[in-house]
Amino acid sequence: MNSTATNKKIAVSLFSGVGGFDLGFNAAGFEIAIAIDNNPIALATYQLNFPHATVLCKDIREVTGEEIRACIQAKYVDWDGEIHAVFGGPPCQGFSVAGLQNVEDERNSLVGEFVRLVLELNPLAAIMENVPGIENQKFGCITANLQAMLEEHYFLSKWNLNASDYGVPQARKRVFFVASKFGEIIPPEHQPQHIVRDAIADLLPIPLLPKQNTQVLPLNWSKGEYAQHLEKIFPNQGAISNSLTGFAATTHAPEVIQQFLNTPPGTREAKSKSKKLEWDGFCVTLRAGSGNRTALRPLHPEQPRVISVREAARLHSYPDWFNFSEAILHAQKEIGNSVPPLLAYAVGMQVREHLECNIIYQIRCPNWQNCLFFSISCSFKNIFVFVNEMLSLRGLSKISKERSPPRLAKRKQRADVRININFIKERKLLKNIQGCSDC
Repeated sequence: MNSTATNKKIAVSLFSGVGGFDLGFNAAGFEIAIAIDNNPIALATYQLNFPHATVLCKDIREVTGEEIRACIQAKYVDWDGEIHAVFGGPPCQGFSVAGLQNVEDERNSLVGEFVRLVLELNPLAAIMENVPGIENQKFGCITANLQAMLEEHYFLSKWNLNASDYGVPQARKRVFFVASKFGEIIPPEHQPQHIVRDAIADLLPIPLLPKQNTQVLPLNWSKGEYAQHLEKIFPNQGAISNSLTGFAATTHAPEVIQQFLNTPPGTREAKSKSKKLEWDGFCVTLRAGSGNRTALRPLHPEQPRVISVREAARLHSYPDWFNFSEAILHAQKEIGNSVPPLLAYAVGMQVREHLECNIIYQIRCPNWQNCLFFSISCSFKNIFVFVNEMLSLRGLSKISKERSPPRLAKRKQRADVRININFIKERKLLKNIQGCSDC
C-alpha cells in the first residue's frame, strides 16, 4: 500500500538485524523507508516487531542505490528523492578485540559497502556504528581511504560513546562515524544512568521454565520505572498483552549451579569465565558470539543461572513488547548484534536536531550569479533571522558540501538556487561575506 512522504524524514537502514538502531531512529522522528539485511532469521524478527516495514533480504554487496531508491519511490508515491539519513552497523567481528582482529577477514570489506551505498544514495546525513577496534592502526588500510571518500562529500565527525552514558544499564563502548552535508555534528549530551537493579529486579517474580518462552504476568506484578521509561520512549504500536516472551530457562547441571552459587557478584565464574552481575553496577557488554555458539552470558546477580533473553533485552534497553526468536541461541545473538535502542535514540535525536537546524533557503536575485539575497529560518528552534547580505557563489562551498546527486546537477542552473546553511555552527562565516552593489 502506498504511503505519503510528506513531512517525513526518510531514512534507510543497512545491516538492520532485528532493528535496535531502527527502533531508536524511529523514536527520534525518522521514517524507516527500507531495512536491508542478509539474515532471514533476523529479518523475520524485524518484521514481527515492525509489521508495516519494507525489508529487503539480500547481500549488501549485491544491492545498489538505484534499487533502494526504486523501493522507496514505490512505497511513497509523492517522494521528492531526498533521503535524510542512512544508518547501520556493519559486522564488527573482524575488528573486535574479542576476536582475532584479522585484517584479511572478509567481513571487514562490508564497511566499504556501507560507504559505497552512502555515496550512491547521497543522503543529508550518514551514521555508521562499529567497535572501537576499528580505529586500530592495523585497519588504517581499510578505514583511511573510506574516510577520505566520505570527506569529499561530507563533513565527518567521530564519536566514541559508551551506552551506559545514555541510559543503557550496560558498559558498551562503540564508535560512531557521523557524516553531514552541513557541518560537523557534536556528540549527544549524556543522559541519566540506569543500573542492573533498575533493569531486571522487577522481573524476579516471573518464573523461568524450560522450553517455555512466554509467561503470563502475575496479577500482582507491576512494571518497574525503567521498563516504563522504555515504553514511553518506544511505545507499543500493537495489541496490549498480559504476557511477556523471553523467559525460557537455560538448564544447568547441578555442579554448574553450585559453581554459580560460589561466585561472588562482580567476579567471573572460574570455569566458564562468565561474569556475575552486581545489582548496583552495569552489565558487561552483551555479545553475539560466532557460528553456532553463543557468547558468554552474564550470570544473574542473585539466582544461580545465566540471564534470560528478556533480562538481556532489558539490559540492552529493549521495551518489553519487543520480541525475539524463540530459540535462545538466536535471540541472544540478535540482542548482542544490535545497537541498544536508547543509544540509537540519543544519536538519532542529535542528528535530527542538526538536520532541522539546516533549512533549505530559497534565493532570488536579478543578478543571482554574482549576488544573493536570502532569509534564514531555523524551524527546530523556532528562530527566524533575516540577513541582507550578498554572497558570492564561490564562498558557498565553505558553508555546505555538495547536496544534489549527479543526476540532479542540471537543476542547479536555475535562477532559484537552493542553499543549505548551518545556522548554528556556520553563522560566524557570515561576518566574512562580501557584498554586491548590483541589487
